[in-house]
Formats: sequence, structure tokens, C-alpha cells
Amino acid sequence: MRTLFLLFFCLILTTNMHSQANDAEALLYNVGIGGVFSTIGALINKKPNEKIGKVALKGLAQGSLGGFVTFGSKCLLRETQRNEDWKYIWGAKMMNAAGTSIKENAAMNRNFWKKWHINIGFNRIEFETNGKFRVNYKLMPIAFVYTIDAFFRFDNFEFKRSLSTGEFIFSNSTLKDTKGATLAGYIVVDKTLVNDYNLITHEIIHLYQSNDFSILNTYYLKPLDEFSKNNKTVSFLNKHLYLELHYIPLRALYGIESKSATNYYDNFFEHEAGYFSNTLR
Repeated sequence: MRTLFLLFFCLILTTNMHSQANDAEALLYNVGIGGVFSTIGALINKKPNEKIGKVALKGLAQGSLGGFVTFGSKCLLRETQRNEDWKYIWGAKMMNAAGTSIKENAAMNRNFWKKWHINIGFNRIEFETNGKFRVNYKLMPIAFVYTIDAFFRFDNFEFKRSLSTGEFIFSNSTLKDTKGATLAGYIVVDKTLVNDYNLITHEIIHLYQSNDFSILNTYYLKPLDEFSKNNKTVSFLNKHLYLELHYIPLRALYGIESKSATNYYDNFFEHEAGYFSNTLR
């Protein structure tokens, strides 16, 4: 019950963040969400013999560091449309993956350098750096299902643009009431705007927002690991799948923001995407 209350409080805190009007506010938000989410996760994953204060402080410090790196990745992504150069996107993607990994390590109550990962579409590639170096692959099932559907739903899979961004990008001749959209694991844009730097970076920020919330998945990993020890099927699935339950609160908060917004960019998530992609109207 205490954990549920903390999670609820954290989500309410997130919805009440003001729209980012400048880099200082953007930095505060990214550091704040990283610190708060990671602290809650660290307390959930605390070992019985560890002191609450020490665990909370470590989670806060490392989570805030991860939030700072995440903020840097969004600023670097912004340089894509400023310089009209796609090469910035891969640099931003690597930086965002590092920031997200630091926050997840903090939430798992482990040192920030022990485990790293990067997401490419529905693929999660993990790097174990604690002791012997190992690379693990996990499939993200929700993103996988959405992406398979996209191959049938939309006109084109933009291979060149996907390769240049590290994200799965589709295009379509008609998109209802929008130029582009981001769903679990992929981006779809109007086929005439595949080379639009502002639009692509706007949608990639939405993927980064999903990464911001992926820390919430660390909240259920401890009981899942315990359960998998006594169940071979669950153990196998846990080893090869990464279940993205963070989409539930993320979509709920997006819906709340949309309902309370008078204008399109009153939605916090859209305002952040617009701020870092220079698409604010």
C-alpha cells in the first residue's frame, strides 16, 4: 500500500510540472523526474539490511545524474533541426540511453555503471559491465505488436530514415488530423515530411519521454525475479522479454493533459516535444 501511495504521489507530481519555457526549467524537470522516480524505485528494491536514508540518498543522487544526462540528450537532439544534420540524432540517442540506464540502475538500487541498455524499436540490448562483460537481448512485446501492425497499416517503412535515426519510422499518404505520431516503438509521419527535421525530432522527443517513464518498470522487477525462481516458464519469459508496463501511466497522464489543455501545446508532453524541436506555435 505504501508503494502504491508513493507511485501515485509521484505521478501527481509529474502532471503538475509547468511547461518548459527555458532550459533552466527543462533541466529542473528532467533532473527532478529522474531523482524522484529513482528514489522510489531504490526504496522498493532496498535490501532488508540497508538503511532507508542511505538508499534514498543514493537513489536521489544517481537518478538526478541520469536526469541531467537525459536533459543533455534532448538538447543535443535539438541541434539536429538547428543544423539540419541527421548525425546529431545518433549522438543524442546514445546519450539518452546512457541517462535512462543510469536512472534505471539507481531505481534498482545498484551502482549507476553496472548495467547499460539501448532501445531500437522493439529491441532492447543490454550490456552487463559488473564483472565479465556480457550482452543480452530482450524483445519488448508491446512495441513489437505495435510495430508489426504498422507494417500492415502504413504505406512505407522508411528504411533510410530509420537507419539515420536509430528509430523505426513509417510514412503514410494520409494521417488523420496530424503530420506525425509516435506509438509504442515507432514513429509515423506524412510521407511528404519524411525529411522534415523539426517534425522528426519532435516525435523522437516523445520516444525519449517514454524512456523517462520506463524507470517505473523497475518497480515490479524484484517480485517478478522472485516468482521466476520457482517457475521455469516465467523465468524463460523474464530472461527474453522486457514488459513495458510504463505505457499505462504514460498514456493516462497524456490523456489527462490533453483533456485539461485549452490549446494543443498546453499538454505538457507536447510542449516539451515542441520546445526541443522548435515546433511550438
